[in-house]
Parts: sequence; C-alpha cells; structure tokens
Amino acid sequence: MQHQQEYITLLKMDSSKDLRIQLAILFGLGKIVGGGTWASLLVLLIALYEKNVVTVTFLTFITLIIGQGSYNKLSYESNSEDPKEYVLDEVIGMGIALNGVFNIVVRFDFYNNLINNIDMIFILTFIIFRFFDISKIGPVGWIENNQNVRPYFKVIGDDIIASFLSIVVVIMILSINLWVL
Repeated sequence: MQHQQEYITLLKMDSSKDLRIQLAILFGLGKIVGGGTWASLLVLLIALYEKNVVTVTFLTFITLIIGQGSYNKLSYESNSEDPKEYVLDEVIGMGIALNGVFNIVVRFDFYNNLINNIDMIFILTFIIFRFFDISKIGPVGWIENNQNVRPYFKVIGDDIIASFLSIVVVIMILSINLWVL
C-alpha cells in the first residue's frame, strides 16, 4: 500500500516540467532504489576518473547553492519534509568527504606515500561515508531527528556530519597504516 502511495505521489509531481525537481532527484537517479548510494557513487566515479577533486569541489559548491531551492520545490510537491527522492544531500556530503580526505592527503606527508593509492582512498571514503549516512550513528542521527532544526538543514545536516566523521575515520586509518608499515 505504501509503495502505491509513493508511486501516486511521484505521478502527481510531474517532474518533467520543472528543472528544480529534476535537479533535486538528479534527473531520475533519486527515483531508483538506493538513490542516495547511487548519487554518492556518481560523485565517487567523477573523483576516480580525475584522480583529484576539482570537479567534485565545483559540484559540491553548486549543489550547496541550488540545493535548497530544489529541496523546497520537491518537498512542496511531494508533501514531505524529507523526500526520499532528494539526493543532492548525498552529493554535498560525498563531495565534502572526498575534498577533506584528498586535501589532507595532499597537504601532509601522506601525499608521497599514498598518492598512488588515491583510488583506494576514495573508495574507502565512499564506503565509510555511506556507512555513517545509512546507519545514522551518533551525531548523524541526532541532527536528523532534532526537532529544533529546520527541515532542509536536517536533510543536508546528517550528510555533512557523516562526511566529517568519514574524513576523521579515513585519516585515522591512513595514519595507523603509515605508522604500522
């Protein structure tokens, strides 16, 4: 029954007519089961292709600018404070996580030892980011369930917190790896 209601809601939205909704669902990616993971994977693939985070940084910045307008339109049309189809929050979170890890690896002595393994570092960042975002452990879940936070900031806030936690965990793993080996 719930799936029927979700399908009817999606039909009512008629997302083909509004660019803001298309952006909010990343041109249909948000309608796929596990849309958040697919959106994060898209950001990861861009970083893997470039072996850096230049385009990812640009996408994150642009998404921060257009994200709230797209969210507002989608949440109004779907009559939900947290529309499951909205995946720009994952683009923001994954972008921040990849940026943070890459910049720390480049700026510190990690660079010489790990730059040949940047693909593995990006993949590790993706896995840990998705773990925090899906599990809602600690502050990630707290911000999403906090009634004092405005809806849009709950939606993107959990992903931003998950990205910062991912950065910390990945850098800890890399540090331990360098010290042990």
